[in-house]
Amino acid sequence: MIRPDVAIGKAWGAVAVGKSSRALGQDAQNRPAFISALNTLAQGKIVPVAGGVLIRNSDNEIVGAVGISGDLSDVDEKCAVFGIESAGLVADAGGL
Repeated sequence: MIRPDVAIGKAWGAVAVGKSSRALGQDAQNRPAFISALNTLAQGKIVPVAGGVLIRNSDNEIVGAVGISGDLSDVDEKCAVFGIESAGLVADAGGL
């Protein structure tokens, strides 16, 4: 029942910070105090694990994000990338 909220948190965090949720997860490992403070400021809306992928247009501008939850985070991320690229847009997974 919480999976939609997790997916939204992955996408929300990616758009809010301008980097994929995978990159946010790496930041959480390297700078846990910073990501904790950031998530506090975001009222707990950031989910820093793979599965939140930025959507970029042909000018490399961020136009949104897709968040997926329901499988392993790496699989969620691959599904998001596939969907974004199938729509003719650029997926930015931050190190997929």
